Amino acid sequence: MTIKETTFTFSNPQDHQMIGILHHPDTLSGTVGLLVVVGGPQYRIGAHRQYVHMARHAAREGIPAMRFDYSGVGDSQGTYPGFEQVAPDIHSAIDAFLHQCPQIKTVALWGLCEGASALLLGGAAHPAVSHIVLANPWVRSDSGLAKAYVKHYYWDRLKSPDLWRKVFSGGLNLKAAFSGLWDNVQKAFLPQKNIDDNSSSSKQPDTRPFPDRMQTGLAAFSGKSLLIQSGNDLTAREFDDLINSDTQWKETIALKINQRIDIADTDHTFSCEKWRAEVAKSTANWLKSSP
Repeated sequence: MTIKETTFTFSNPQDHQMIGILHHPDTLSGTVGLLVVVGGPQYRIGAHRQYVHMARHAAREGIPAMRFDYSGVGDSQGTYPGFEQVAPDIHSAIDAFLHQCPQIKTVALWGLCEGASALLLGGAAHPAVSHIVLANPWVRSDSGLAKAYVKHYYWDRLKSPDLWRKVFSGGLNLKAAFSGLWDNVQKAFLPQKNIDDNSSSSKQPDTRPFPDRMQTGLAAFSGKSLLIQSGNDLTAREFDDLINSDTQWKETIALKINQRIDIADTDHTFSCEKWRAEVAKSTANWLKSSP
């Protein structure tokens, strides 16, 4: 299938000029377009050119795709506001996508890491968003990271024959090792300071930790949702630990996630061609089967 790639500019609410790239097929497979939302202060190409490959694969499957730079990133003007505050940029990109490609009626948002978090922190609240794809969502906190280390790192180390060979041969600094373990246990399991939930007040900003606000955002989303998790990634394990231990998250995931795809052995950014292609194929297939 022939693909046309077009560069264009659009403005965000601060009137900063932003850069977008449209990948448009000659024949559409449906009426939904794919907007790639990057994670953090990252260029629109993505790690290992992942977003370029994903957008081109979607276009070859008849799905128009768009990539863009946040304010202050890449070729866009302004100052990067941080992933918790990029919803206005995402909404402007959605409006520009719909204007540039009037054949589509709704937009699917795809985000990795902080990009996935940004979708749930307001990015997916745009009325044109019908689908979201969350890849290895970022929910890191000191206690969450400590729990992940205790559960997924130290436990695996204790089962390793190499560790015990070092212990009995004197090749391991036991004091330093157990000091690190104890620090993480304290962070993981000591009570955390309670923060009041201000989300119900229209006069007060929502000052809850961002993972709590992400859960609220997912609960409020009325479209279809796909979760993609890497098999060998601490960020993915932190998210799994959260959604399996927190009652509100567990209930929201059960209600709102329509499909989950686990890709074995993959790292955080799906860095090899096989993994990158599998993510792109899974995304396009899901969109075409989820009108």
